[in-house]
Amino acid sequence: MKRFTIALILIFFSTFVFSQNDSIKSQIINRDSSKPIMISNVRKQLLYRFNKEDYNAVKELKNDLTEIEDDEYFALYPEEYWLILYWTKEYNELSEHIQNIDPSYIDSYKTRIAPSNDELQIWLKEKSYTHQTQLRIQLQNAGLDTETTDMLIMHLDWLLLDNNSTVNTHNILSKQANQFLKTYPSSKFNYFIKDHIKHTLTPMNWRYTLEFFSGYGAYTGQLSNNFTNSIPFGIAFNITYKDFELYLRDYVGFLKSKKNFEYSLGTYEKGSGMITVLGEASLGYTVYNNDKFKISPSAGIGIIGIEASTFKTMQTPELEEISIGTNATYVLGLNFDIKLESFYLLPHLYNSIKIKYGYCMPSFEKEHDGMTGNMHYITVGYGLTIKGLKKNYLNVR
Repeated sequence: MKRFTIALILIFFSTFVFSQNDSIKSQIINRDSSKPIMISNVRKQLLYRFNKEDYNAVKELKNDLTEIEDDEYFALYPEEYWLILYWTKEYNELSEHIQNIDPSYIDSYKTRIAPSNDELQIWLKEKSYTHQTQLRIQLQNAGLDTETTDMLIMHLDWLLLDNNSTVNTHNILSKQANQFLKTYPSSKFNYFIKDHIKHTLTPMNWRYTLEFFSGYGAYTGQLSNNFTNSIPFGIAFNITYKDFELYLRDYVGFLKSKKNFEYSLGTYEKGSGMITVLGEASLGYTVYNNDKFKISPSAGIGIIGIEASTFKTMQTPELEEISIGTNATYVLGLNFDIKLESFYLLPHLYNSIKIKYGYCMPSFEKEHDGMTGNMHYITVGYGLTIKGLKKNYLNVR
């Protein structure tokens, strides 16, 4: 009698579970005959069950989605499917799927209709990134062979690159791929590693840099007898193509007069504020470049002038009479960059300390008697560079 009672309970429980699953499926899949709506409904339910941590239901819904797929529609992106398998601990299915990936499989996603936009992929990646330690521990305790375990750990790291995609992370992953290929030269996973995981990040040809700088400027010759040395502030925009770099700089130096200057309304007294304005366009070429430093000599042209401070000139426009310039000048330079780390999560951006020595050769004496001399300056700036990065894979893609 006791055994009969237990059997009835088990039968009732099994019937309840299966009927519940059938009920869920009928509510979701049979609600509408339109396949895009079916896919959307199942994905929403899968996300709901994931939030509830009901991984048995997640597994069933994942299977439902794969059954719905056909030559016209797909229901899960590959990375969604793979991350779900990590959470449902279906490692054999995961490893077999990775082994069977080929170009035709990837190409099929370009010709089929994708699911409508929802939060499933974003949520999966965010939660997987947050709980990646848990996923690794579960994987390591799954009793898989060492080769499969090493591969799936590396595969998980690869899947989460978008959420932790510093240049250093890419390089570490590429080293892991190299070591795997050496350890398992005939591995069944080698195609996937060579075609998808093993890569290096290399800069694309074009880069753009915005720089803010200050420093110190000094005149030579008679100019040094008429004006003090200056403290500049400025902004620069640099355009780099391969090893060539175009420097566009706006330099404003603040200094004082060393003598009285006469003008139509009176005298601009010694010690009064002056400014040096230098607009520069120079072309540089990189002669040394590594992960930490870059050295580029440059040469170009500019327009330079010395005038009374802008505020005083606005009050007394006649002070423009004592301005010197504007005058064309040649500019020679040496540029030294100290590269800092890329921004976390933003490998396309990196910052740097930019040091520049410049030598200007104006010809003020042609229009202003006694104003012979040149200008040296050195500036130190903070630069923010936007660079394109491309992945170079071992196999030709």
